[in-house]
Amino acid sequence: MLRAFAEQHIDEDLTKTTADFDNALLFNCKFDNLRGRTFKNCDLNHSEFLTDKLEDLLDFTLTLNCGSFENVRLSEMVFDVLLLLIYKTKGNDSKRKKILSVVGTARARELLYQLENLE
Repeated sequence: MLRAFAEQHIDEDLTKTTADFDNALLFNCKFDNLRGRTFKNCDLNHSEFLTDKLEDLLDFTLTLNCGSFENVRLSEMVFDVLLLLIYKTKGNDSKRKKILSVVGTARARELLYQLENLE
């Protein structure tokens, strides 16, 4: 049975839109400024998050499911911030230390500093 989406966007450049999406098919679309935006229950397969400014990620909400990440291309900024949000948790100390080696200690320090001062 196919999923019934509330809306569909295929092969669209949505970098200028500020819309929120709920139960949308967003296949092979491009997004930039994500600040304050919500992507709830969306299928983002093959889409791209191009954001390269930390402040453009503030208050961004994304439902955590496979459709949100399958074949999605994340900019280096989005990827690093997602890793650093995991790094800020407690426990799993050895794995959290490995995140620093992926992001880089200096970059992690700078991004964490910026996050604290932006929020």
